[in-house]
Amino acid sequence: MKPKIHIVSFDVPYPADYGGVIDVYYRCKALTDFGYEVVLHCFDYGRGRPKELLEVVSEVHYYKRKSTILSLFSRQPMIVFSRKNKDLLNNLKKDDAPVIFEGQHCTAFIDHPDLKSRIKFIRCHNVESDYYHQLAEVENSLFKKIFFQIEARKLGRQEELFHFADGLFSVSEKDQKYFVNKYGNSEFLAVANPLSSGKYIPQKKKYILMHGNLSVMENEHAVRWVLEHVIHLVDHKLIVAGKNPNDEFLLLLKNHPQVEVHISPSNEILTQLIAEAQVNLLITFQATGIKHKLINALSNGGHIIANTPMLEGTKMDEFCSIANTPEEIKTQIETCFSKAIDLESIEERRSYLSAHYGLMAHAQQINEAIAKKKKRD
Repeated sequence: MKPKIHIVSFDVPYPADYGGVIDVYYRCKALTDFGYEVVLHCFDYGRGRPKELLEVVSEVHYYKRKSTILSLFSRQPMIVFSRKNKDLLNNLKKDDAPVIFEGQHCTAFIDHPDLKSRIKFIRCHNVESDYYHQLAEVENSLFKKIFFQIEARKLGRQEELFHFADGLFSVSEKDQKYFVNKYGNSEFLAVANPLSSGKYIPQKKKYILMHGNLSVMENEHAVRWVLEHVIHLVDHKLIVAGKNPNDEFLLLLKNHPQVEVHISPSNEILTQLIAEAQVNLLITFQATGIKHKLINALSNGGHIIANTPMLEGTKMDEFCSIANTPEEIKTQIETCFSKAIDLESIEERRSYLSAHYGLMAHAQQINEAIAKKKKRD
């Protein structure tokens, strides 16, 4: 009989088209391929109930999130309170299989007495209180800024319940230091990501690519900064590709003479854009978690230019050209446009990614963490 595991996801992880759900979807696939019967629980608030999920899990349960208005008046963080669903708890109580709660979002029942004897892990996608503090710093709307500040304080308090977990899986080396110092029972678990297995094609097109979920303020802020401070310094086209930009931001992009926009491209088209770009430009001002766009670009792309916050806690500096100021970015862009990428360096970074971010190693690490807990008990 296959061992069973429950995964409680903050969102429906298909399509796997933004950072957090990429990690969830491919964790499900990795564990299924490893030999687990994966029971997926997820909160549906607009992404639907795709039948494709049953290709990577044995069973799927869907739950509705509570009203965000009600959540504003809770002592719990909105992202936690809105996912406090009794049907989830009842379904988890039907057996005694281990549970992975995806993010602080899903930890409403981490301290529930009915789950006291269960093996419970939390996948820490960020230090959420830090993430929300940084969202507040870049937010222009006064209402949203205040909301993010309040939510950050609530998340800091609620995080103390992580003591009820048997283990934490940190998403980056930086986050690992934080969680292991605070709770002791944390280990770094690299993001689950579908690494490229195809042969690298050196032919490039003469454009710079920035990609990401454009509905996230962090990503919008990065693109706006490049438009304001960098793009006029170079004579190259910038392609911006990503999900759901707001109308005002989209108008700004469409009206810029050097910018070409690709709205919500499929995974196949995005991979092609990454592969064909002369330069993948990766900028962030929030050194939180790990950016899936970095793994994606390293796996599929050629020249990578990244700023320091993008690489913090990743140990992947050697595979990127690091630039932080507009002048530094300009210089690195011109350098990358003037030379072909070294194919040996492509193989080196792909070998590194395979060793540290491969799906089989990912599942093996989770399996070993469960086995260690069972042995202690």
